[in-house]
Amino acid sequence: MTLDTTPVLPNPVFEGSEKRVEIDFNFSAASPANGLRALSRGQLDELMSLAACTIVSSRTNAELDGYVLSESSLFVYPTKWVLKTCGTTKLLRAVPRLLEMAAELSMAPRRCKYSRASFLFPEQQPFPHTSFEHEAFFLRQHFGHLGNGGSAYVLGDMFNGLQWHVYVADAQGAVYADELHPMAKPTHKLEVCMTDLAKSAAAPFFRDPAKSAAQVTTETGIRGLVPSADIDDYVFEPCGYSMNGIAGGGFITIHITPEDGFSYASVEVSGFDPAGYDPADMVSRILGIFKPGKVSVSLSVDVASSSGEYSWGTLAARPHGYGCQSATCQELATGGRVAYYTFSPAAVSFAAGTKEGAPMTAAPAKGGEADAPLRPASPATVLRSTLRHMPSFSSLPSDSDYDVASTSSGDENEVGSRLAAALRELGRSRSRSGSLSPKSSIGAASEQGDVAAGPPKKHPGTMALTCSDICKFIAAVFLPPLGVWLETGCGKDLAINILLTLLIWIPGIIHAFYIIIKH
Repeated sequence: MTLDTTPVLPNPVFEGSEKRVEIDFNFSAASPANGLRALSRGQLDELMSLAACTIVSSRTNAELDGYVLSESSLFVYPTKWVLKTCGTTKLLRAVPRLLEMAAELSMAPRRCKYSRASFLFPEQQPFPHTSFEHEAFFLRQHFGHLGNGGSAYVLGDMFNGLQWHVYVADAQGAVYADELHPMAKPTHKLEVCMTDLAKSAAAPFFRDPAKSAAQVTTETGIRGLVPSADIDDYVFEPCGYSMNGIAGGGFITIHITPEDGFSYASVEVSGFDPAGYDPADMVSRILGIFKPGKVSVSLSVDVASSSGEYSWGTLAARPHGYGCQSATCQELATGGRVAYYTFSPAAVSFAAGTKEGAPMTAAPAKGGEADAPLRPASPATVLRSTLRHMPSFSSLPSDSDYDVASTSSGDENEVGSRLAAALRELGRSRSRSGSLSPKSSIGAASEQGDVAAGPPKKHPGTMALTCSDICKFIAAVFLPPLGVWLETGCGKDLAINILLTLLIWIPGIIHAFYIIIKH
């Protein structure tokens, strides 16, 4: 295991929802036998600097390397790269340089999948993470040559719980499980996102000098989720927790922001044999550890079944004490599927004549704190877990100013019309505040789905200054538009800066510094 020279790292107090990119590469005759694992530590540090994070520690086995980062995790296989970052990191900005490094190893991308939940503080995100539409266009610039050019999907209820955003492109198109090489296996992933953690469940993740990270991992029950995993864990100062566990070709990774008011935890289990554990049981055990107020669960597999039958992607039972708010199933154009569920202790049935989110009956825990999730008053009040296709768009127009009603939908009757009307109204309300034009993009509108009922929350913290930021400041002194372009890309800010620089040089420098500091 390798450790940073800094003995205790500060806790990243910011956005909990993580961005995740998974890129598969093809070997060639000139590629090294260990593929991407041949990248040096210096190259990995360069890529992490572009993504605005640093490597804290690492674990390795015969099949992959796992790295705990200052903001989440990195996993490197011979032909697969999985990078997952939280906060206001710039994950996608590392992608172009990664592709260059892979090309130097004579390896070309075969498949790319990007996914994330709705941001809790979307207004804090840097470009291209300013909206899902921007992210999708950015990805198509680099992977649009694969297969159909890539498809983008938004799953879930925009008004209740987090939504799930997915972009996927595959050079081989739809791949079926029975067409794979006998040694190749589909990759199954279970991802759980949780907010509003119970205070007693979050308390162990505040740093206690008397306890090691290994003690926290064991005492909270995290160690028992995948007992065979080689664990690499870290408790940040003053709070926060990250953990990677690797076993064979699979991994489990957990990241926790425990602060009250914006507490968040995520758990991902990926690459293991799906017959080795029950997803519903795993979800129940995870919720027993964190006792969250709201839960999102994603189950995905990267190849399709030619028979149309799936053994993965359907929870056999909802978690005890939780009701299902929504359930969405999306068949991917590249093959495979994503099933997405949202759960809440307060989810009740509309058919029962009660309003969703109405108070539920539960006995408070000892000490007056209701740590255990609230239970529905009766089984009849639980919202049924129905699978419905939600809007998706597989071919984005070149102009971002388009009508959401034109996007395709798996349910083009009641669900599609209601969502289109809701998004148009949301776009109009935001247009009045100067945020968007009346024709709101589905990507940008979906970012605000969680805050439609009130003003967005303000982020309590800021990112630390990175080497890339210093380079931008230097560029801004000598050529202000270059500093702005490095921070935000082409857009309104760049046009304004060019005008200021042409008219009077000094205001151009001041404006460039402002843009860099703001992001």
